[in-house]
Amino acid sequence: MNDQIWQKIEETELWEAPEIGWIKIRNAARPMQIEVHRDHLEFLFLYSGRKRMWVDHKRYDMQGGDLLIIFPGEEHGAEDIVQNRSSLAYFLMEEPAAHSGFCMLEETDRQTLWERLKALPQRKFSVSSLIRREFDRLLDSLFRLEEKTGLEAARTRARLLELLLQILETKEAESEGLSPDISTVIRYIGREKGEMPSVSQMAALVNLSESRFKQKFKQETGVPPAEFLVREKIGEARRLLETTHLSVTSIAMDLGFTSSQHFSVLFKKYVGESPMQYRKNHEFV
Repeated sequence: MNDQIWQKIEETELWEAPEIGWIKIRNAARPMQIEVHRDHLEFLFLYSGRKRMWVDHKRYDMQGGDLLIIFPGEEHGAEDIVQNRSSLAYFLMEEPAAHSGFCMLEETDRQTLWERLKALPQRKFSVSSLIRREFDRLLDSLFRLEEKTGLEAARTRARLLELLLQILETKEAESEGLSPDISTVIRYIGREKGEMPSVSQMAALVNLSESRFKQKFKQETGVPPAEFLVREKIGEARRLLETTHLSVTSIAMDLGFTSSQHFSVLFKKYVGESPMQYRKNHEFV
C-alpha cells in the first residue's frame, strides 16, 4: 500500500478562519485518524473521489461535490477505513456567536447566524455550482491573504459570510420543498438585482436543459421562471418607489430593464398603475 499524500496546510491571516488545508491522495493511503476541534467548525469539501467519515459515531459517505460541516467538540475521522484516491479542501472557522466582530457583524446578527447554522437539517450535502464557486473564492482569498494588503481582509470576510449565507439559504429552501436547482436560481435572482438573465441563462446556471428547467421551475414555484423574475423585479421596484427618491429611469436601469418605458409597461401590467402613480399613492418620506 503506497500512501503518497500531498497536502498543503496553512495558518491564515484571518482569525475567523485560522486554518485551511488542501489534501490530495494519489493512491490508497493510511486511515484518517480521529480528531476533534474544541473551538472551531470544520467545513470539508470533497472535490473528487469517495470518502467515508465518522462524526460522533454517525457515518457519512461522501462523493465528489459533497460538503460536510463538523461542529465544535465532535470527534471525526475514519480509523478503520483505507483512504482512496481523492482530493479535498477544508477550513476551520470560529463560532460566529463566540467572538465580537465576526465577519463585521453585530452581536444579534452573529447569534442569529450561529443559531441557523446549528439548525441546519443536514450537515452533508451536494453543493450547487454557486456554493462551490464561493468556496473556491474563499479558499483562494485565504491562501493568498498574506500577499495582500489594505481591504483584502475585509473582502475575505465578506466571502466567508457569503459562503455561509449561501449554505443556509440553500438548505433552508430545500426544507421548504424547493430543490437545490430551483433554490439556487431564486437566490441568484434575489442577489443579482441588476441582472435580467434569460431563461436559458438561468437553466445553464444549474446545468439543466431549458425545457426541463422551465418545467421544474413552474412545478415547484407555481409560475414560469420568466414571470417569477419579472414579479421579483417589480416587487423590488415597489420598495424603491416607496422608500427612495430614485427616479423611475434610475430604478429601471438599476434593476436590469432595457428601458424605463419597458419597465413602466410591465409595472402597470402587474401593479395596475404606472410607477409615478404608484409613488404618488404611497407615502414617501
